Amino acid sequence: SPIWDTSLNGLSLLESGLTLNDNAIQKACKWLGKKQILKIKGDWIVNNKNLLPGGWASQYKNDFYPDVDDTAVVAMFLDRAGYQNKKILEKACNWIVGMQSENGGWGAFDKNNTFYYLNNIPFADHGALLDPPTADVSARCVSMLSQIDKKNYKNVIQKGVSFLKNKQEKDGSWYGSWG
Repeated sequence: SPIWDTSLNGLSLLESGLTLNDNAIQKACKWLGKKQILKIKGDWIVNNKNLLPGGWASQYKNDFYPDVDDTAVVAMFLDRAGYQNKKILEKACNWIVGMQSENGGWGAFDKNNTFYYLNNIPFADHGALLDPPTADVSARCVSMLSQIDKKNYKNVIQKGVSFLKNKQEKDGSWYGSWG
């Protein structure tokens, strides 16, 4: 996705030594800032009646389905770049916090979408009716909140860390659903 790719490319350029003074970083920050979804309360509102928008969608013109994963990576890039529009980061963090499931983890698009009995419906053989919290998405959210304001988000981060510890495989690895 262009949102995901722009954020990861931006992070790699920052890690190589570029700064916000570089034109490539400035352009990426401005472009991403314009893509934040702030006016449409998408599908996620079903489980978050009072949560304000603040995420990014991975595809163009998909404002009803922002995703937690892309939002976390965008916010990490903008913060690390030193992008001065703090409202963007504040809205992203608020949205991410509001999307945390009761078990401490984050799904890609939904909160508390863990009704596993739905997988037993005959036409649900592909298991795509659910959006349960996953270790990979949750790790990015914990990382983002820790990077941006560890003190302010301490309780949310701790719940996320507990989720991640519970999801660790016996061999020490974590299973990633989204990459």
